[in-house]
Amino acid sequence: MEYSHDESEHEMVEIQVEAIDFKREHDILVKVMRRIEAMVHMYNSFDIGDPDNCMGWNFFTLYVSKSLIIRLVNLLGNEFLSIKGKSMEHKFVNLLARHLKQAGSNARVVLMADFMSSKYGLF
Repeated sequence: MEYSHDESEHEMVEIQVEAIDFKREHDILVKVMRRIEAMVHMYNSFDIGDPDNCMGWNFFTLYVSKSLIIRLVNLLGNEFLSIKGKSMEHKFVNLLARHLKQAGSNARVVLMADFMSSKYGLF
């Protein structure tokens, strides 16, 4: 199944990133995201917000173009669909977490929509 990315050209998926060492994790995240961009021949498809520091932790948002995710789905096909997750965005977050871990990152990534839900008991 091929997804269309016309309507998602400017739509962004927000991912909460939690890290202790912001500089180190930021650099790893940028390298991993650039590798993903290169895989699908799409560039400038993500942005990273400023960190908020709380009790030694840094929290920041990774904004990813939905078009990048759709291109990744189309490139990887069944491999992407087999990743754990109930939606395309959840699968991407799990794929990103795996790539970050392989790159030596200790950051935790959560789809912002999940983070903001009552599932985490925050709101």
